[in-house]
Amino acid sequence: MITAWIDAVQDMWAGITAPGFDAVNAPYLIKRAEFPASIDPSQLALNPLALTIPGNVQFEYSAGGQLTGFYQGVTEFHVAPSLDRALIPSLLVWPGLIVTAAAANIKLGGLVHSFMLDGSDDQILGPVALQYGNESEHWGFIVRWTCKEVLNGQFTVGTGE
Repeated sequence: MITAWIDAVQDMWAGITAPGFDAVNAPYLIKRAEFPASIDPSQLALNPLALTIPGNVQFEYSAGGQLTGFYQGVTEFHVAPSLDRALIPSLLVWPGLIVTAAAANIKLGGLVHSFMLDGSDDQILGPVALQYGNESEHWGFIVRWTCKEVLNGQFTVGTGE
């Protein structure tokens, strides 16, 4: 289930390094429940923030005991402290960094069948103005993703009789 792998998504995003930035801060949702209530955009100048938000799930199951979950969600990358247009050139590296991280971690360390950027036209949207809570707007990216998880033999499927 998602609780077994969602923090691995955050570990993946935390591994991104970009020129002129320190490590990406990617708060866990399960291990330490670090998801922030608000953020300080001034801290984004050196430490971009990746907030992963699960969106929906669809399950398929069979009488053989296989359960497949298709999860969709978004990760918001908050990467600049303001909407200063002079920052745009430094942001152009982010789509490549994001897709490279996702492509290198398709199995999330063996926890899932596949983790991939969504096939939609706006799988990586940005740079766009983001605001999380009451802080000022700042540049960032919205990344749409899909995760397929297959659990074999871990569930008992009844016949309904």
